[in-house]
Amino acid sequence: MSLLEAAIGWLAPPQCVSCGVEGSTVCGACASTKLIPYGQRCFGCGTLTELGRTCSRCRRFGSPARVWVTTNHEGAARDLLHAFKFEQQRAAADSLALLMAATFVENNGADYPDYLVIPVPTATKRVRQRGFDHAQLLARSVARKLGLNYQPVLARLGQTRQVGSKRADRIAQMADKYLVKNSARVSGQKILLIDDVVTTGATLNTAARALRLAGATRVDALVFARRL
Repeated sequence: MSLLEAAIGWLAPPQCVSCGVEGSTVCGACASTKLIPYGQRCFGCGTLTELGRTCSRCRRFGSPARVWVTTNHEGAARDLLHAFKFEQQRAAADSLALLMAATFVENNGADYPDYLVIPVPTATKRVRQRGFDHAQLLARSVARKLGLNYQPVLARLGQTRQVGSKRADRIAQMADKYLVKNSARVSGQKILLIDDVVTTGATLNTAARALRLAGATRVDALVFARRL
């Protein structure tokens, strides 16, 4: 957190998006009662799997080997993301990262691999509209909480927004949309992709493909919410 953000938080402390209590953008009580855990399921199709493993069918699309999802994109989770991305509540990054880090540790234990944390890049147009890159802010906070290295080396080519709901359509739209700015930082590394929301998985799949082509030995992902 920057000095400016800390000062703003002191002058106007964040409020829970669900109950309104001051101190955090989502309080502990609401986090435990209003955020339903995604559980041990494939992020792509919802099939029951072990510890976030992507099922064999979804792996055919080039998905990360494991994708850990904190909750569904509804209720308090949806409100928290909206406050973070559209209401300039940057302090929400800390609440999101704390919940995501807890999900990660629940699935990996305390002795987890030495991942390199990389955010899925945001379209430049969105960064200009919001005044900050929410994905980078979130990934930095996750890396800090997990004690992992952070490198924003993935870049986005073009600003086309995904349209339609079919996975095949989205994958076609996202094909070759990402590149690795410095392959030397990725080669031989285990990568933990960070994103706020996953829908069909097309974005994670194409990002994972670019990282593998750059030499990553393993690509997994950590996401806050899955949109139903």
